[in-house]
Amino acid sequence: MNHARLLPLIVLMLMSCHSLPAITPNGKIPADIEAACAAIFPRQAWRMVHTIKTDFPGGRKGVMLGVVSLVPEKNTVECALLSIEGLRLFEAHDDDGTLTTRRALPPFDRPALAEGMMQDIRLIFFRPEAPPMISGYMPSGEPGCRYTLADGIQDIVRKPSGEMVIHRYDGENRLIRRVAIARCHPAGTAGQEAIPCRILLEAFHPARYQLELDLVEARPTVDSP
Repeated sequence: MNHARLLPLIVLMLMSCHSLPAITPNGKIPADIEAACAAIFPRQAWRMVHTIKTDFPGGRKGVMLGVVSLVPEKNTVECALLSIEGLRLFEAHDDDGTLTTRRALPPFDRPALAEGMMQDIRLIFFRPEAPPMISGYMPSGEPGCRYTLADGIQDIVRKPSGEMVIHRYDGENRLIRRVAIARCHPAGTAGQEAIPCRILLEAFHPARYQLELDLVEARPTVDSP
């Protein structure tokens, strides 16, 4: 079956998925859309520090610092969480899927927390391994890309403001994460790529929480968090 016949079939299948918005292909713009979708993910090694405002059910809110060092080329990431006073609360390293937790103070010592945190980091900073399954326009008229993952679907949508939004669906087509990303060029990094500087992550399943990240500093190098 050639691509011309396959595309309408894909669109029809996607429309049948109740939780997934249909994407209308447009042959004139996929390359531009796909470049915009890929551009939100850093290509080079970076060390970034963000303030993180947390909002958990029951009115539990807090503020801490997050440090992440990532090397997309090697698929590795280190991360650390620090209190505002500088106490290291959590530290972990993920080497191409092999996760090692180096430090975890309560409540960050829960078994599933390290894995969930690394999944969120990879959702924000690492592009999907495969190219988009389809690119085009969402029902809202905004351009976007859809990626097939091993355990679900990931959509990336470009807003009129230039903000990019990631929608992550699980294998049952339930929306489990929404990430709004605004990029910037940090001070002292003239000529480097733009990186995520303001991030709003909303988690819906299996647990509900919200993280708001604002960039403090970034360096296009990698060292220990």
